[in-house]
Amino acid sequence: MLALYKKFLKIENHRLRLKHYAGGGGLAIAQERANLLNVILRHLFDSACAAVPGLAKPPPGLTLTAIGGFGRGELNPYSDVDIMFLHEDSSKGISAQANEIVQSILYMLWDVGFKVGHSTRSISSAVKQANMDMLSKTSLLESRYVAGDKTLFEQFKVAFEKKCVKGFEKTYIEERIRNQNERHEKFGGTLYMQEPNIKNGCGSLRDYQNMLWISYFKNRAITTAQMVEKKTLSEAERRQLDRAYDFLLRVRTELHYLNKRGLDVLTLAFQMQVANKFNYPQKNALRRNEEFMRDYYRHARSIYYITEAISDRLSSGILAGKKKSVISMLLPGNRSKTPEHFDGFYSVENTMYPESREIFKDDPYRMMRLFQHAQQRRLVLSPELQYLIRRRLYLVDRTFNYARATRDTFNAILSRKGEVGRILRMMHEVDFLGRYIPEFGELTCLVQHEFFHRYTADEHTLVCIEKLDSLIDTERPKFAAYRALFQKLEDPFVLYLALLLHDTGKSSGAKRHSDASAIMAQKVAARLQLSPVRRKSLIFLVDNHMTLSSVSQRRNLEDSATIAEFAGIVKEQTNLDALMLLTLADGQGTGDENWSDWKEGLVWQLYRSTSHYLADSEAYYRQRKTDREELQAAVTKKLAKDFADEVAAYFRYMPEIYFQTYVVADIVAHIRFFRSFFETRFLGDTAPLAPAFKWIAHPDKGHSEVWVCSWDRSELLAKIAGSFSVAQLNILSADVFTRGDSLVLDIFRVCNTNFEAVTDDKLPALVEKKLIQSLDEEDFDFAPLIGKVTKKRNNRLLHGLDFPTRIGVDNDAHPGYTLVDIQTPDRLGLLYNILKGFSGAEVNIAMSRVTTEKGAAMDSFYVTNFEGQKIMDKKGISLLQAALFKAVENIPPEES
Repeated sequence: MLALYKKFLKIENHRLRLKHYAGGGGLAIAQERANLLNVILRHLFDSACAAVPGLAKPPPGLTLTAIGGFGRGELNPYSDVDIMFLHEDSSKGISAQANEIVQSILYMLWDVGFKVGHSTRSISSAVKQANMDMLSKTSLLESRYVAGDKTLFEQFKVAFEKKCVKGFEKTYIEERIRNQNERHEKFGGTLYMQEPNIKNGCGSLRDYQNMLWISYFKNRAITTAQMVEKKTLSEAERRQLDRAYDFLLRVRTELHYLNKRGLDVLTLAFQMQVANKFNYPQKNALRRNEEFMRDYYRHARSIYYITEAISDRLSSGILAGKKKSVISMLLPGNRSKTPEHFDGFYSVENTMYPESREIFKDDPYRMMRLFQHAQQRRLVLSPELQYLIRRRLYLVDRTFNYARATRDTFNAILSRKGEVGRILRMMHEVDFLGRYIPEFGELTCLVQHEFFHRYTADEHTLVCIEKLDSLIDTERPKFAAYRALFQKLEDPFVLYLALLLHDTGKSSGAKRHSDASAIMAQKVAARLQLSPVRRKSLIFLVDNHMTLSSVSQRRNLEDSATIAEFAGIVKEQTNLDALMLLTLADGQGTGDENWSDWKEGLVWQLYRSTSHYLADSEAYYRQRKTDREELQAAVTKKLAKDFADEVAAYFRYMPEIYFQTYVVADIVAHIRFFRSFFETRFLGDTAPLAPAFKWIAHPDKGHSEVWVCSWDRSELLAKIAGSFSVAQLNILSADVFTRGDSLVLDIFRVCNTNFEAVTDDKLPALVEKKLIQSLDEEDFDFAPLIGKVTKKRNNRLLHGLDFPTRIGVDNDAHPGYTLVDIQTPDRLGLLYNILKGFSGAEVNIAMSRVTTEKGAAMDSFYVTNFEGQKIMDKKGISLLQAALFKAVENIPPEES
């Protein structure tokens, strides 16, 4: 019988798979799979009963019941099968014959290969369990008869309704709302996650199901069709919800097929595969993925917003005084229950309601004014008002968009510092913002293929604006300087509008989205009839929204030519101030962790130098010389008199970028480190050419700082990187400085395999031992050692990350060096391979900035050929790129 069941299941699974790939709906496939399980379970039940001598068919007092998703009649390919064996109430419990049937069915299900969730209960114990646990009650709410004593099942349904539903409405709805809020928070708090959870995230399958469960306890309506009959859901909302639910089920089915097990997270690695399997027509693979994810977010968005609104409607009254939106609870001010009437609306407890359904027909411009009222009175929109806006969006036409009344109101909304983000998000949630600013509307649910963007393009934009808002009254010392810039900003409207439009070019697919965004900004400026000064400022900010960050990270900020060039782009201080604020908001809008301290330090260095240059370029050049002299004097003062010659040599030979990077205390410590290097090598027993190490643990920061001092020599940096890799230490960042007298100071930030500071003394000893060994052997090769470590290591780095490799060679960034930028997924031994690649291409590294963030390596190298000149010839550049691509794409031995 086992072989027969397996064969039947194999044939039926194949049939369902073919139907799925032929375009079968997600709900239809899930229902057919549940029906397939019904057939199997009925046969198993009958066979188990027949195997018990003298037992009636069907046996009285035993029912096989489907619960949970199976009870709902929906199963994805690798979903658990949840069943309950229901037996009569008896002081003796389940009979021996019934227990034999239960065991026979369960063993056969396990042998066939199902993952089964099961329980065996009497009616009274099932009712008791349901009232003890909300999740059990929900699972039993959707119970369905499969086989056995049907009368017993009907008795259970009556008892469940009487003892578990009636009188429990308020408690159950409160628990479901609380559970949903906790679930949303657990899975990211936004539906625009780059890797969304289809089952449990915001806008997920569970949100749809949660609405139905609440609906049943409120109105005894368990389907969307029944909800339409009860008038808690419109027919249009029902169709939108059901389409979205069907799409998500289809995606989940495909994920199960691709992964060959249950999977609920739509990871980056699977998104492209799902798009291809769903036969999206775009020729470019990236565009197929983009369109698929856009469809996903649109459907998830429909589920999220509609179910939230319906849940509000259904819980109204039941949760009076308890359930308020998060925004509403955070809003200060009067929450009096006495209505305030204004402009066709009224507010109660910080919530805004329409006086009638005809308010927008009487005055369409009221649709823009309502958001100004919400801003000024700090109100949230009621579900009824949100629904009414969505139904009247056709009024936002060309006449509306060009009207002076709407322009003036929109201007006023974007001119209130610190209060704009909430209102723009409110507009976006009801699809008003995309109608009024169609250029932004094209970003709705647009997935971004840039690794550090964790949100869709529209969500990223709104988060940026909210980050800017937060500066107005921030108490964090880190943002005090930004707050001062924001508070003195004279025209916040232009900055807010620039943030709203800065990524609009991404919808065009242009190679440089900032260029396309600037063109769209010109169209918006013309439609809003901005003054020439405002228009010029807007286009500058949109066109250059990446310039400050890019120049600070990629150019030599110690080169006065860099400052002069950037100042020529900015032209005036007001532009620079606004660009600084936009850069912060844009950087934080990709995720707070992406706005690292070193990035912030670089942009401030560029900002201050440019400010000085714009104020007085001649004084700027004089001050640079003065700053260096003052720094040297301060360092000399901190050290003993016998350090005078060493300080002079240090400031004469160390590159300028070093002194722009470190403060007096750091420089003093480094000079002392150099002295210890000389003393131990020329006055002690240490070999003269051996490098010196200093390890400083920073447990609170999750890394250790490692200083390395040595004489410069061939492949030194590569061998240091190889030594770290052999000890299984991940290099988070590195600053490399070569003195004019051939001494080297390299400062690394490293962590162990648990992303913690290095506290095991064996690891530093291993690093130092391997480095000395490699320096003594000219042809020492770390590759076999790294391969061996990688093979036995449970590598926690994001190896195989879906993140594109980019290698750029730029000869315009610096007058004396060629700039090489590398962006690629990190892995053990990567930096070693890259540095070996430079050496193999006969390239010398003068300065470098090595950074690892969230599994991605982003490294910048200032290089020359061995003659100290830029790499200008095409052949040399091609050879360098080929060597680096070969180094980056090196596959660990166990995967070759």
